[in-house]
This record gives sequence, structure tokens and C-alpha cells, in this order.
Amino acid sequence: MTLGDAVTRYYPITGMDFADFWDICGYFMHVHPEQTKVYYTIEGTETTLAEKDPDVAAILDRLKQRPQSILFMQADLEGPHTRPGFARVTYHPVKVEDEPAGLTVTSHYLSKLSLYQFESLLYEKYNLEETVQTKVEFGKPCEVLTAIIDLRGFSTFCEKPNIESPYTCGLMHSFYRAVQMSFIKYPADMLKFLGDGVMAIWETDQEDRELAIDNCLAGSLDINSRWQVVRRSSQFSHGAPEEVAIGISFGLASQLPGIGDYIGRPLNIASRLSSVCPGGQIYIDKAVPSIGPQYAKEDVTAHIKSFGRYYIWRIQAG
Repeated sequence: MTLGDAVTRYYPITGMDFADFWDICGYFMHVHPEQTKVYYTIEGTETTLAEKDPDVAAILDRLKQRPQSILFMQADLEGPHTRPGFARVTYHPVKVEDEPAGLTVTSHYLSKLSLYQFESLLYEKYNLEETVQTKVEFGKPCEVLTAIIDLRGFSTFCEKPNIESPYTCGLMHSFYRAVQMSFIKYPADMLKFLGDGVMAIWETDQEDRELAIDNCLAGSLDINSRWQVVRRSSQFSHGAPEEVAIGISFGLASQLPGIGDYIGRPLNIASRLSSVCPGGQIYIDKAVPSIGPQYAKEDVTAHIKSFGRYYIWRIQAG
């Protein structure tokens, strides 16, 4: 169950009766004192035992008079300044359709601090560390084109006494925008900050491989031009790092499940090439296919960490 943009947390707690559920609602109210009322809904195997009922004593009496297994428990927590359904605790003793067995808490009030306080009580009573099992999900293999774009001399530049963090943030925002706009014709599937650099990744296949490579190379050449315009801007009166270096690679990688990031050899090669590439140049792994004749590339080698002497294409960008 979800309530708009509320935060939802799930806990694999089973074997819970109404007294346990009542206690957990009490824990929740303890860390959320603005929630002053609880309305319980309980479905049993034979009958509905409560429907939005705030009277705990009456519910306990019904459970005593009509003993039966519980199929579902829900508590809606409200306060004088909150609308109904703003915070909810539910429990399923067994899996029902898409609802897992266990406890689910949904609330607009789950700040980092209050969540920690609430979960500390749960972990203390229910030993949740012992019930949580690591679910292994392997990566999705995919073909990727990777470009690592690095600002040369950025760390040294930031150590100058008149350069402070708001200024460097402005530089990095402009740098990121320059990269983004250079690849706008065929945007990367992922753009990621890497400190003083940016990683751009395109997932490719036979249909769009050449298009992605052409736009990556054209955009990489464009980044240097855009960055020189940024450097000359009157807004950056204290100067800026002068040059951009780019490493590009291609091949098979894998996407991390549920995260959207990538791991694989093309990322490692592009990073290594970027780290040894002089400013104003582009180092391209020879694994990158279909480089058009419009790109004036030179056949050279570079010595890169973990791979030793490596044959590459070099393009002068500056």
C-alpha cells in the first residue's frame, strides 16, 4: 500500500498477534507524538473483528470472545493536524497476492531521525538482523560506450587561497552543463559526476551503435570548445582549470540491479585512458568501432595502470 509520496518500509516480522501489533503502533506514536489517535482494522478468518475502531479494550474483548486466526491488521494513525491515511501500519501473517508476509509502515513523517528511533525499537525486540537475508541479483549484460571527461588541474586549482566552494560549485555546474549540452543530440543513458569529472554511458546495440559513437566523438570535441567559452566568462573572474581530457572505450559491461549504474571493462579502460590523457586531447580505445573518416585520429600507444602498454587512437581536441 502507498499513500501518495509517502515513505514505505517493510519488515519481515511474522507470528505477530494483536498485542504485538498494538505495541508497534505505540512505538510509532512514541517517535511521532503528533500522531495522537489510532484506528484499527482487523480481519479474522471468520469475521471482521474491527473496522477503523480506536477502542483497544473492545477489540481485545472481541478477540477473547471469538478466538480465530488473523488474516490482516491495519492501523491508521492520525493527529489534529494530519489528514486520514497520512500514516499507516499494516500486517499480513502470510503473503497475499502482491503483499508480502510481515509488517509494512507507510508515513509522510518518516524522517531519517524518527525512522532510526522507530527501527531501533523493532530491531531490539524482533532481532531483525537475523531475519534479513541477502538477495543476490546478478547484473544485466549490455554493450556500452563509455566516455570519462576530466578537468585537468582541478584539485590544484581549488587549493588556491582565493578559491572557495561556492565558486568551485559554479565551475562544476557549468562543466556538467557543457558536457550535457555537447551530447544533447543523442543523450547518454547515464551522466554521473566523478569528483572533477563526468562519466557518460550509452547502452548500444547494432541499430544505434554507429550513431552513439559518432555523437560521442562529436560531443567530446565540442566539450573543449564549450569549456573555453565558460573559462572566458566574466562570472569566473578568478579563473578556471584550462583543459579537458577525455578517455573513451567500448565493450561489454553489466548494469547493477536496482541502481542503474554500470560495472565492466569499458568503464575501467575509459577511466585509465582519461587519467593519462593530456589536456586538449581525446584517447580512444581501439575497441571502439566505426570511427568515421571525419575524425583525424593518430595511431599511438599509452601506458595505463593495470593494462600496461595499450594501443589507442588519439584525437587532438584543443
